[in-house]
Amino acid sequence: MEIEAKFRVADRQIFTQLLSLSALGCAILIPHATPEQQHTIYFDTPDDALRAQRTSLRVRVVAGRRIATVKQSHGAVGGLHVRDEWETPIYADIHPRSWPPSEARTRALTIMGQKPLVTRVSVHTHRHCIHVRKEGYCIAELCLDEGYIEAGGRVVSFRELEIELRESGTMADLDSLCTALTQRFSLEPESRGKRTRGLALFDAISAPSLVQPGVVKIALSAGVA
Repeated sequence: MEIEAKFRVADRQIFTQLLSLSALGCAILIPHATPEQQHTIYFDTPDDALRAQRTSLRVRVVAGRRIATVKQSHGAVGGLHVRDEWETPIYADIHPRSWPPSEARTRALTIMGQKPLVTRVSVHTHRHCIHVRKEGYCIAELCLDEGYIEAGGRVVSFRELEIELRESGTMADLDSLCTALTQRFSLEPESRGKRTRGLALFDAISAPSLVQPGVVKIALSAGVA
């Protein structure tokens, strides 16, 4: 289960201030040594079988590794998002039939079967990850993201903050962290994930000639930035 809070960070200065935080209330913030460069592609079948089941399928490239993730949304209230999540590393073709045996593979194939995949949304992210520790335990991960979303020939940029609970964290911890942040900074809850924002771009296309999904033949590799 993935439980996270999302906020838009409209002000670049606030984004910089968030990067320099060392504590939030009783929690200590410990940043990763270096930021991540992520390239994430969201796929669906030509008839949008996954979307119809409130399910997403993505392949993310980070530091030469390819991770496939299947998520099923339980909806969002304000900036709070709750999803079931399954993931697996992949080494061969992007289609789930080629993934290693896993719950992610089973879930994807149950919905889409052998239908081909098409690209729907592409996201390029520069991510700063920060561990949130309380009483010796990692209760959450705070991520500060900047980048852009591509879909249907259109592009939109983003700057945002995510706080995702870890196994040692509770909803009370998440509420406390969100309260501490929103009392100190001007942040707007983000009810739409990056995929949803990308699909809105895709749906907004008025000229059918611009839509050329095609069967996916790209090779995600460490060279994708």
